[in-house]
Amino acid sequence: MNRLVLDRLWPMLVFLGALLAGALALESFAARRGNDALVISIAGDEEALGDDGDAPAPASAGDDAPVSDAHARARRAARRGEQAEALKLYEAALAASPGAAAVEEELGAVLLAAGDPAKALPHLVRAEQLGPGPQRALHVGLARARLDDLDGAERDLRRSLAQRPTGYARVALGNLLRRRGDPAGAIAILEPAAASGSNEDRARALVALGAAELAAGRRESAERRFSKAVEYAPARAEILLGTARAWLGTSSAQDAHRAVQVLLRAAEVAPDLAAVYALLGRAHERADETPAALEAYDRALRLDPSQRYARRRLLRLALQARDFARARHEADRLVADAPQEPEHQFLVALVADRDGRDDDARRAYRKAIEVAKGDYPEAYLNLGVLEKRAGDAAAARAAYGEALRLRPAYGAAWVNLGKLEEAGGDRAAAEAAYRKAIALDEKYAAAWLALGQLQSEAGSYDDARASLGRALAARPGYDAAQLSLGVAAVRAGRPDEAIAAYQAVLARSPRSVSAWYDLALVLQEVSRRDEARDALAHALAIDPGHAPSQRALAELHLDAGRTADARKAFEELLDLVPGDVEARAALAEIAAREGNRTACETAARRLLAEAPKDPAVQALPSRCAGAASHIPTPRPVPTTAVAP
Repeated sequence: MNRLVLDRLWPMLVFLGALLAGALALESFAARRGNDALVISIAGDEEALGDDGDAPAPASAGDDAPVSDAHARARRAARRGEQAEALKLYEAALAASPGAAAVEEELGAVLLAAGDPAKALPHLVRAEQLGPGPQRALHVGLARARLDDLDGAERDLRRSLAQRPTGYARVALGNLLRRRGDPAGAIAILEPAAASGSNEDRARALVALGAAELAAGRRESAERRFSKAVEYAPARAEILLGTARAWLGTSSAQDAHRAVQVLLRAAEVAPDLAAVYALLGRAHERADETPAALEAYDRALRLDPSQRYARRRLLRLALQARDFARARHEADRLVADAPQEPEHQFLVALVADRDGRDDDARRAYRKAIEVAKGDYPEAYLNLGVLEKRAGDAAAARAAYGEALRLRPAYGAAWVNLGKLEEAGGDRAAAEAAYRKAIALDEKYAAAWLALGQLQSEAGSYDDARASLGRALAARPGYDAAQLSLGVAAVRAGRPDEAIAAYQAVLARSPRSVSAWYDLALVLQEVSRRDEARDALAHALAIDPGHAPSQRALAELHLDAGRTADARKAFEELLDLVPGDVEARAALAEIAAREGNRTACETAARRLLAEAPKDPAVQALPSRCAGAASHIPTPRPVPTTAVAP
């Protein structure tokens, strides 16, 4: 086969595959207050970035004649971009020629381009064993890097570079060193690659060098590198995509806007390339431009309906907007396109789970496990969460047990098992599970949070404060841990510390309804009622449907003798929680205060028949008879926390 054809084939295959490789990652969301579970959901910010787009050198078999007709046809299919057909043909060629290093290497390269490094690696390793060489070592290193075997990847990439110091190997190793937190080492490796080779090779190296300098804090130099890369290859969308990924690799909103501008230029260069619009959608998301993100993802799918990354992002946005119909459509399409992908079955389950369709979710989680041949700990974890929510502790425990059997070092499963034990009243077992998660990872903030909350509820304030402090140290700005510190302080009778904790949350997250509500409760307890009303007003301005804030505000009005305001607030509470017994009892008392004792007594008789054991109802007859003052129901200790 012509060497030029292969020079263009393999980089293009792997580059396009790289854009899809990270489309679905799994992330865990930390627990809300109490025994809410950690749920594995759709990936967060990093999934759009995928890997670094490292394009391996051409397959070394390219100079050789094909070993069979099937091999020749496989090469032609790969050249035409017919990935699925190429994979079938390569597998047939390998079956016919099981000892052919060229077929092993090319099949591994196509699998790598398809975003399946786990399947690619054995083929690439066998190819190198059959015929060692720098290019094959490079392929093996890239596959290991995408499987997060960073030690192995560095070893293989350095071996490739030692055998032949090509620009391909330098870029791959430089990107790996940057990823490992060694930007200085990356810069040293990449500078020679950026100074030699073809314009396209230098452009690729300059993008990697700019990313390393950006990681090292050398922003101005990084910008110059990116600009120079575009000068060398102005018509290569790959170079612009790499630059955009580098900007998206920071946490800066400003850099997200930079990425948007780079990708808009890429769209001009390659208006028909779906991958450009998929990454543009993610950049718009990071820039908090959701409508533009939706438009970009939709454009990507119009260009290429099989663009799974864009479809997964649309699914995520639909879930965030609680547009379950759209989310279900996207999940069903993913399954239709690739039913043997366990993650797609998992997404169907996740959508059903969020939509409250427990039976559908349960079936879909089990289908994901079946498709994964039983090896899907994340699906078992979420199935356990579902069973716990459904009240089946035994089924939940069994599901968590399967998750831990498959992955003994699964911290989220240990935390969820702890929450299950805590809900069942076995504090010792719960603490043991939380400490197991911490032993696996001392910086696991969610485990420290769960332990701190358990200690707080047990009245061990000093221990709780220490554990919650560890959660905050592991994850600075962790609102759930800060709120839980406030809860612990309230329980310990330290209102000033609680107020400070809630105010610290609000300084970071001024729209935290939980923080405003908990702050109001503490302010009310220390007789700072005007400030408490103001805090509740803030909570309700952010979330008019927050029933606990509405109830607390109504109680404050009633305590202060503002019967008209109290009536309005309790009526609004009943709009939120129809039939609420305490609100109905309070409205009956308000009627008595306004002189309508008959209405109060009628309501009291009705409520006593419905809820004879409710304290507010039991006190109502005396209130109707003209009790001297309102007898408020016990106010809750703040117990809310927010997910991270």
